[in-house]
Amino acid sequence: MAPNPPKPEDLPEVCRDLLVEYSKQVMKLGKLLLELLSEALGLKPSHLNDIDCSEGLVLLSHYYPASPQPELTLGTTKHHGDLSLLMILLQDHISGLQVLPHKKWIDVPLMRGALVDCI
Repeated sequence: MAPNPPKPEDLPEVCRDLLVEYSKQVMKLGKLLLELLSEALGLKPSHLNDIDCSEGLVLLSHYYPASPQPELTLGTTKHHGDLSLLMILLQDHISGLQVLPHKKWIDVPLMRGALVDCI
């Protein structure tokens, strides 16, 4: 969605306006979080933004409708890293986020409505 956003007509019409507005708000949140992270690192608040850490925004969405046989379902494929400085995940009532420290998958506790920072 940034720095080179798609043409609006390339986005699904049903959620086009929502995606554009959501992206603007997430960019504002990301810049604020990078300011706070800079300060926490003992740097001037604008440091991470000044070195272009807030220039990109990738929006990934997964939607898995409820299944009558959840034991037979699969989520997204496993991957061993995200190519971003900062990833914010908005959790809903469906858990599934896992991390792989020390070669063992561990569930991230579900905190409904929480933003999970995955630095």
